[in-house]
Amino acid sequence: MAETVIYEKKNHVVIMTMNRPDALNSINRQLRKELSEAITQFDEDLDAYVGIITGAGRAFCSGRDLKERAADNAEGIQARASHSLTPDRPFMFPQTWKPLIAAVNGFALAGGWSIAQLCDLRLASEDAKLGITETKWSLLPPFGTILPKSMPMSAVLELVFTAQPVTAQRAYDMGFLNKVVPADKLMDEAMALAEQIAENAPLAVQYFKELAYRGQNMTVQDISALTYHMYDALLTTEDSKEGPKAFAEKRKPKWQGK
Repeated sequence: MAETVIYEKKNHVVIMTMNRPDALNSINRQLRKELSEAITQFDEDLDAYVGIITGAGRAFCSGRDLKERAADNAEGIQARASHSLTPDRPFMFPQTWKPLIAAVNGFALAGGWSIAQLCDLRLASEDAKLGITETKWSLLPPFGTILPKSMPMSAVLELVFTAQPVTAQRAYDMGFLNKVVPADKLMDEAMALAEQIAENAPLAVQYFKELAYRGQNMTVQDISALTYHMYDALLTTEDSKEGPKAFAEKRKPKWQGK
């Protein structure tokens, strides 16, 4: 069976490429399993600091493989959201506190939007088309329910109600994308961004990501308490000793991720 996710590591950057180009990288059981495994592998590798998720061919990901779903329905296999989602994890894939970048080439629809949303930073090619298209097929986008935390409610409702893809520029204007770039520069831009992040202390970046996301559902007092607790923990690490030492010695820090 062909590999549906290609895993590559370049220094401290991991590139995970969804690889079902003939099916526009739609999410079947195999791709879901392999992408979950790739994210877990990335998360557990102490020498991997930043991840990039992209797609092979002319699509990032066109969403759930509805041909597979139709075949399941024909066999009497009842689909259930709870098989892959839980109330505290409205994504199909594992959480990681390491930074993830989506390099969106071509179509990012339905579950493809969800994968991009799973990432922290999102770049898209100028010709990309993004959309939340589940209602077109009498399905729901569970990931869409938390989108109003980062995008205007009216934009989210427009995407879900119409089920129509929008241009990369429109997705940028809505606040979903960080940057729109020429198609032939997409991976160069994503790698440059990843390498810029990887220059920084990996644990400090990871700790802040965790605080930023957890803090969305906390009171100011609770997030402040958690911040001081995690900062104290960070200050006991080797990297937090290496940073000031490297500054004093006027050299580049040598991060260990511990």
